[in-house]
Amino acid sequence: MNKDNENLEALSARLISVDEAAELIKIKKGTLQNWLSQGSKFKRVKIGGRTFIDRLEVEDLLQVALSGK
Repeated sequence: MNKDNENLEALSARLISVDEAAELIKIKKGTLQNWLSQGSKFKRVKIGGRTFIDRLEVEDLLQVALSGK
C-alpha cells in the first residue's frame, strides 16, 4: 500500500495549475486557456473544479522549442 501512495504522490506532484504552466511557458494565462479549450498542446486534468496540466508536457514543449525541432 505504501508503494501505491508513493506512486500517487509522484503523479500528483506532476500536476501544475494553469497559472503556473502559463508562467513557465512565458505566455498569458488566457492564451493557455484558449489552447486548452481548442484541445491542442496539452491535455487538461480537472479535479474538484480546478484545471491542472502535467508538468512533463510543459517541459516537453519547452525542450522542443529550445531544440528548434
